[in-house]
Amino acid sequence: MRYRSVTSNLDHHRPVSVPEGLDDGLDERGRIRREGDLSRIDAVFAPLIAEAASALRRLLGQRLHSIYLYGSVPRGTAVAGRSDLDLEVILHNEPTETERAAVARLAAELDQGTGAVNEVGIIVASRPRLLSAAERYDNAFQISCLCTPLWGPDLADELPDQYPTIELAQHITSGTRAAFTRLAAELNAPTTSRPDFTRQRVGRRIARLAFTCVLFRWPGWTSDPATMQRVITAFYPDHTDELATSIQLGWGRLAGHPPNTPADHDKAVELLNSAAPWWMNEHGRVTARTG
Repeated sequence: MRYRSVTSNLDHHRPVSVPEGLDDGLDERGRIRREGDLSRIDAVFAPLIAEAASALRRLLGQRLHSIYLYGSVPRGTAVAGRSDLDLEVILHNEPTETERAAVARLAAELDQGTGAVNEVGIIVASRPRLLSAAERYDNAFQISCLCTPLWGPDLADELPDQYPTIELAQHITSGTRAAFTRLAAELNAPTTSRPDFTRQRVGRRIARLAFTCVLFRWPGWTSDPATMQRVITAFYPDHTDELATSIQLGWGRLAGHPPNTPADHDKAVELLNSAAPWWMNEHGRVTARTG
């Protein structure tokens, strides 16, 4: 199926009726709420989480500031054997390449030793960098809003509040264009070890990029794909089919439909060729400052 590259049918300053009953992800002061909580984690993931935390503490020792979970596991929406376990570790100082490599090896070992999740991923960052102004809408946003503290002091206490603003929409997509280039190369590479992961990332990247075009117009925040889809299509009804395909590729695994067929490959290629550049241009248009 080819998706139409059409001009947005709505002026981005015009109010749009978003479906009622959706959680806008904000607190009483309009700040973006933290998404997850340890109390929401399904018990099936507890042994793996405990093993990961213990191994990270042994590996990084006094260098370790704190450990966080993010993604569907702390949000309470994870599906055993299909969802990923995503962690972020913060060091007191900038991580060395040796430390990054050691953490990557640990993630691979945890991944190979469990059937509880589809994949284990661990990000490494430093406290000084996260406290810098340059990270406010990037990794600092992730710690404040998307991450759930697992061990150590909560760095979110030292970070600024986050709101669904045009500034967040402008900066949160940094690196998206380069990511699309990498994904296109991976889709065409016969040596890609897990092409289904690549197709999944294509769908998620496009859906999340599209969401940045509306989060400050809604306004609100969500990582839930169904809510994301409903909000985006309220603003862009001409892109309903395209967004449905992106969501299916990005999150279909959770319903038992991983993107591992030739048809899924073709959909991912088509999305990168047509939807990705359209949404990049649209993002630039709606987040541009005018007067």
